[in-house]
Amino acid sequence: MEFAELIKTPRVDNVVLHRPFYPPVEGTLCLTGHHLILSSRQDNTEELWLLHSNIDAIDKRFVGPLGTIIIKCKDFRIIQLDIPGMEECLNIASSIEALSTLDSITLMYPFFYRPMFEVIEDGWHSFLPEQEFELYSLAISEWRLSYVNKEFAVCPSYPPAVIVPKAVDDEALRKVATFRHGGRFPVLSYYHKKNGMVIMRSGQPLTGTNGRRCKEDEKLINATLRAGKRGYIIDTRPLNVAQQARAKGGGFEQEAHYPQWRRIHKSIERYHILQESLIKLVESCNDQTQNMDRWLSKLEASNWLTHIKEILTTACLAAQCLDREGASILVHGTEGTDSTLQVTSLAQIILEPRSRTIRGFEALIEREWLQAGHPFQQRCAQSAYCNSKQKWEAPVFLLFLDCVWQILRQFPCSFEFNENFLIMLFEHAYASQFGTFLGNNESERCKLKLQQKTMSLWSWVNRPSELSKFTNPLFEANNLVIWPSVAPQSLQLWEGIFLRWNRSSKYLDEAYEEMVNIIEYNKELQAKVCVDIMTFPPKLHRRVTESMPVVRMLRPVACWMLQSPACGCRASVLPSRLLGTSPRQIPTDANFHSTSFSEADQQRVLITGGLGQLGVGLASFLRKRFGKDNVILSDIRKPPEHVFLSGPFIYSDILDYKNLREIVVNNRITWLFHYSALLSAVGEANVSLARAVNITGLHNVLDVAAEHGLRLFVPSTIGAFGPTSPRNPTPDLCIQRPRTIYGVSKVHAELMGEYYYYRYGLDFRCLRYPGIISADSQPGGGTTDYAVQIFHEAVKSGRFECNLRPDTRLPMMYIHDCLRATLEVMEAPAESLSMRTYNISAMSFTPAELAQEVLKHIPELQVTYNVDPVRQAIADSWPMNFDDSNARKDWGWKHDFDLPELVTTMLNFHGSESRVAQAN
Repeated sequence: MEFAELIKTPRVDNVVLHRPFYPPVEGTLCLTGHHLILSSRQDNTEELWLLHSNIDAIDKRFVGPLGTIIIKCKDFRIIQLDIPGMEECLNIASSIEALSTLDSITLMYPFFYRPMFEVIEDGWHSFLPEQEFELYSLAISEWRLSYVNKEFAVCPSYPPAVIVPKAVDDEALRKVATFRHGGRFPVLSYYHKKNGMVIMRSGQPLTGTNGRRCKEDEKLINATLRAGKRGYIIDTRPLNVAQQARAKGGGFEQEAHYPQWRRIHKSIERYHILQESLIKLVESCNDQTQNMDRWLSKLEASNWLTHIKEILTTACLAAQCLDREGASILVHGTEGTDSTLQVTSLAQIILEPRSRTIRGFEALIEREWLQAGHPFQQRCAQSAYCNSKQKWEAPVFLLFLDCVWQILRQFPCSFEFNENFLIMLFEHAYASQFGTFLGNNESERCKLKLQQKTMSLWSWVNRPSELSKFTNPLFEANNLVIWPSVAPQSLQLWEGIFLRWNRSSKYLDEAYEEMVNIIEYNKELQAKVCVDIMTFPPKLHRRVTESMPVVRMLRPVACWMLQSPACGCRASVLPSRLLGTSPRQIPTDANFHSTSFSEADQQRVLITGGLGQLGVGLASFLRKRFGKDNVILSDIRKPPEHVFLSGPFIYSDILDYKNLREIVVNNRITWLFHYSALLSAVGEANVSLARAVNITGLHNVLDVAAEHGLRLFVPSTIGAFGPTSPRNPTPDLCIQRPRTIYGVSKVHAELMGEYYYYRYGLDFRCLRYPGIISADSQPGGGTTDYAVQIFHEAVKSGRFECNLRPDTRLPMMYIHDCLRATLEVMEAPAESLSMRTYNISAMSFTPAELAQEVLKHIPELQVTYNVDPVRQAIADSWPMNFDDSNARKDWGWKHDFDLPELVTTMLNFHGSESRVAQAN
């Protein structure tokens, strides 16, 4: 067939082009076999080149002798052509309709396209299965490349080479293929190097109503399990849909035949539902007349963001099973070519840093979508405007890209590619000059001889001149797992796709350019400082070091700009929260450290309430272990100078959820120590504030930790027990009925942490501290403060008035033991912990016993007692001694300081060496 036969009128003059936010352009319209071209002689006017394959639908209108054609494109663009003469308009419309709906793939533009650029790399050979398998070097002993599908006889939608367990031979694979939908037997999708667990994917098992089984199938997936471990089968269909599939010959894995596997059903909609959702969404985005309420109502009615949430939730579940549970998983739906690939791909983006690079993401698309058999030709045949709906079209790939954009928006520094890269992939999946997305599977592509007759998209993208357009200027390699939030407030409409033709991009482009300039300037400053600072005298060196936060602040500024509408990555946070500050609360003379974004293998730690009795000491303790820049103190108060200079400090309000989450995301936190709380005596004086800080603040921390997969430590206290609890000793598990808001909030924390552990898999750890005695911090308003105050007063005045009875026995601990216990329980292997909350103990004494020990060193000390009834009542409701046998058994807890060592250490610290020497 000749294209000339389809072109009734190849050229029309005086055609006027109308596009949103552009002035009308008059010029000559030309039709070729593959393009609609409008060229104008007006100055500074670009030609319009539109692929016929990008046209989704056209509408015709006539007003007198003037005809109008409205062209609706697959990339959601709408353009209008005013054509003089009814006959010319009808001919043009008829020609466009014929050229945009060609039946033969070989007549499409990629078979006629000849590149004008130099081909540096042949994209068809960039991501071969053999090359990808080499990356799994640790798995070679357990896995192999199988060529059982070399002639596409076993599974027409699989590539010739697949990775399967070494213990399963090709004959068994052929038998398994007859038991799986479309012959899609389980194959390796991803190997997690951290623990050797894997993600496999397949089609549904063909169990039917008779409960058919296949022992070879059972052997195949069981070969991925480790001794004593269970696996997870994630079925992307609701249970009722999977049950209905049995009547059609499909089904799901029977528990009796797969006893080592736990089956989980999710609710990802099938492709025809997704297409309806896309149509509603695009229709809503193009309606410029609706008010806010109607716009939000139509957006919600489209269910597009609901689909995003469900897909991301399932991908996070898969990643959690692999990384946190240490379990292999099998993912399938019905065919295994749509929702299955969305889940396996997104799980890899969450887990695998390489998938967040440009080449790694290209390899992911090649491996998990093209070679895995996603039917691009069917799914992308039409978009949201086509009137003659076919049976197979659906925005499955677009939904995947949208999910990636949601993660990119939440982690703007962890991806090497930018939003434009994702938009480019969307455009080329629907209409392209390259052959990459043609065909429905590798079998069809081989028959079409795409490698010989067309150019690969990757050959064009991976040229340096093009890569610069798609590179994220904020990217810094991040080897950590990233846990995206799927909370409704965290998901947003992708304006860069759905609204880009309905708004001007002028100011957005300017903002993006300014962001790039800021980053380049920042790099220049950092390079200059690094070179020059080493030559400075010591005093000047210190001054420059103290001013470094000003330089570092440029990066978060640019980060916020990336999250602005400039690139469609606007986050749901206010600019005033940029560095965790509040313009209403921040002291005018406050200074801030901002943490380094350099890649680190150590834990990244955040301590809330860091200026309290334990926070500063814990920060110092952990910085020796993990490095100064990897431990961040945060508090609502301004830090003393020595604390500020000791390491990173961020101002934060624990009641500000968005601020807290921003700190966790931007600083790549992996461990969170939550010390923000009002203690017993202070809390009783201000119950409403204690309730807000101790309970609402805790909920914020729990939610953030669960969303981002953090290991969370929340301290509890002797105050978590009440007068009905056993007092001597007090076991880990017993009646807890505290009488203070502080104690109630700590019981609440223990129970909520345990609930989040069982409900969401949060790695929650908690220790019940006794009274903590610290030499280098002031009392924090607790009932046990007397044990600290006695040392201050003994050295200062030689007199001490105790506000508890002399016989009040309470468990106590020196801060060194407390900090060591905290780190030990955080580092303890998860399997060694039999509970979430432990008692820890060191010593137990009364005020009289403590005074007697101090008198050995300072005989002239005068101790009197003036009992505070409030504090005494609190103390009388607390344990006298802790039973910490479980801590000693499970993770080897053992204290160092008893009462004599405690007293000597405290007095030495407070400058009483001469008195101690005299007493000795």
